Amino acid sequence: MNNQEFSPREALERAFRRWWVVVLMTFLGGVAGWAFHFFNPPVYEATSFMTANMDFTKHQLTQYEEDYAFDVAGSIGTGDDVENQIVAEAKIRGLPIEIDQLRQQVFIERKQSVWELHVRNRDPQIAAELANIWAEKLYAALNVALGHAIRADQIQAQIDVINGGTSATGAPALSNDAQAELKNLSAELLQEQKLSQGILSIMKFALSGSAAVPQKPALYYLAELVLAGALIGFVLSLWVVNIHKVQRHE
Repeated sequence: MNNQEFSPREALERAFRRWWVVVLMTFLGGVAGWAFHFFNPPVYEATSFMTANMDFTKHQLTQYEEDYAFDVAGSIGTGDDVENQIVAEAKIRGLPIEIDQLRQQVFIERKQSVWELHVRNRDPQIAAELANIWAEKLYAALNVALGHAIRADQIQAQIDVINGGTSATGAPALSNDAQAELKNLSAELLQEQKLSQGILSIMKFALSGSAAVPQKPALYYLAELVLAGALIGFVLSLWVVNIHKVQRHE
């Protein structure tokens, strides 16, 4: 059996002797990268920013409860109601977008108390406008839910006051009017809790940054594709110029 141990020096010498193969395949790789860009236009990414905090002086939460509350709030941003509002507002502004397209272009990234609302689109202007519309609609939806959460706490406080009057030993039973009021309050509490969508009354939201029009593509950037194609062509050329030596030893 012949020695087939790879020698970097010999491989490099063969590449120099057949330099035209290396140059040609590197060039063709760059052309392939350009062709890929031609059939896949660049995609731009715009990002708007929102902050979400909690007032722990009013209520203490476990880490699990805190994370769950933030996750619930974030899920509102990708819920059907907000997405439909984004599409409706986009159409009013003359932006060509449908709900299925929108769902493929948006995603939320949470970094501590900051939410980054990312939108990708082949048009950088549209990407920025959609990101800002999204932030506006999400901010409005969160504050509506927050209002219901605050109202739910107020109703709960009223219920506690009514029930507190019967907690002491020997306290008189609730009157018919009080029982009717308690029943109405309980029904209203359930409704407000549902409308709060899991948002807590101690949460606070703010728009902290608008999306700027991106200047550089996030995907399918021409220079990067050409460079990647050229590198792939270069690596393949090294394999091609050395393959004959491998075959002779087989």
